[in-house]
Amino acid sequence: MPAIPLHYALVSLALVTSACGAGGARPRFDPFPQAISDTMPLLPDSAIIQIGALLAAEGIEIQHLRPREGYVESKWFDIAAGRTVGASSLDTESVVRFRFWSDPATPGNSVVTGEAVRRRVIDPSQPERETEQPVPADHPAAELLQRMLAALNAGPQG
Repeated sequence: MPAIPLHYALVSLALVTSACGAGGARPRFDPFPQAISDTMPLLPDSAIIQIGALLAAEGIEIQHLRPREGYVESKWFDIAAGRTVGASSLDTESVVRFRFWSDPATPGNSVVTGEAVRRRVIDPSQPERETEQPVPADHPAAELLQRMLAALNAGPQG
């Protein structure tokens, strides 16, 4: 898959962000304890916009992008096939979702937390979060999550 230059992804995300409503997409639940957190030299909204660009550059579609709320969430993504899939996909091993939270830390810095989750079970009678679990540390989605946070911490490229 060809890489998308970061500046093109940022422009595209700015357009998507302006079209998004101001509703509350940030979930009331906290990240799983296995989520990765790091302090970044970015404002919370800037961190979220840049994470959105990193997701887009990987070909991962965004479900919610809310810079003002400090939150971005991907659609369900088949990490093995490299494509977005529906929420009803039965593959509980390779279908994942990424979520990122960004909160103020010290002036000019944010604590950015990211998680990659997969479904434990497919059960429409349960709240979605109760059917999820973090991916194992050796899962390709965990590796991608670490690469995206490292890229975010390194600053914009291109």
